[in-house]
Amino acid sequence: MATPALRAIASLPDLEELTLVGRAGPLALLENEPYAKVRIPFKPRSKSESILGRRALAKELRQRSVDTILLMPNSLSSAAIARVAGIPRRIGFARDGRSWLLTDAIPLHEARKDTKSHTRSWRESPAIDYYLRLASELGCRADDRSMELCVSPEDKEMSCTLLGQVGFSRAKKLVVMNNSSASASARLWPIPYVVDACGKLARDGVQVLIHASPSDREMANALAATVAHPNVQSMGKTENLPLGLSRGVLSMADAVVSTDSGVRHIAVALNRRVVSLFGPTNSSLTTTYNIPELLIENSLQCRPCLKDICPVKHHRCMSQLSTDRVLQAVRSVLSRSMQHAA
Repeated sequence: MATPALRAIASLPDLEELTLVGRAGPLALLENEPYAKVRIPFKPRSKSESILGRRALAKELRQRSVDTILLMPNSLSSAAIARVAGIPRRIGFARDGRSWLLTDAIPLHEARKDTKSHTRSWRESPAIDYYLRLASELGCRADDRSMELCVSPEDKEMSCTLLGQVGFSRAKKLVVMNNSSASASARLWPIPYVVDACGKLARDGVQVLIHASPSDREMANALAATVAHPNVQSMGKTENLPLGLSRGVLSMADAVVSTDSGVRHIAVALNRRVVSLFGPTNSSLTTTYNIPELLIENSLQCRPCLKDICPVKHHRCMSQLSTDRVLQAVRSVLSRSMQHAA
């Protein structure tokens, strides 16, 4: 969701170098982007490592003679690192008690451009718009809100090899099914629903590839084994599961069904047609502006709770997303893709 802002910054005519600092996974995801040539992975693991890691990062930024930093995280620590690094211009939102560490503290509430009587709360804005507001402080244009990711020839080659390995044909429709969400179990669609949906699509003649990362390989393989249909296979059957494989596979999908997770965002950024399943999270905070997603969610008093584990133990926000409702959305998406191809 930061890619529109990063693209806008990279287009500045007087930019000498754009350095990206962040967790290793997201930085690796951006490895093919033209503006991602300088990347500094940073994620302290323990309290002691945190202090040493922050000092080391501040030292590296100082040595690079960085003159401006745009703080996408809202943390106090990110602003403190920028201050210790001696970066002359420090841009971020005025929140979490860190305004005194910033040179450009953007108010969380601002007057809307289209009206004199209403204000906009950036706390409640979609992340894409939130990041673009930061970039606008540099004089960037903030009107292109589409996410983007590049797929390398190597990504495509790995994907074609995998599809051949599981016996899939590029002449048939391909749906990628993702039912993972890191450690947030409350975001998962019930396993019987996933099995039912995959089986019905398979019997329709649709090829279903269950997405897998190294952490959920076993679950993806078990799902495919439970369905037990040649049209349903798991990515986990391949030995290596690099991010490039995910990029490549998702770029080839006619439709992607995903929980609210990184896979969803990758698919949207690759301009795939995505059916997104929302439970405890707030869909309005992650609004996207590429090919419109089909959002499947229910109106419940308890959502969005934003919890990783259902606090009331009933998990209805996901268990009430019926298989038939999701399949109707997927078939609608596949129908549109066929019309577009025609």
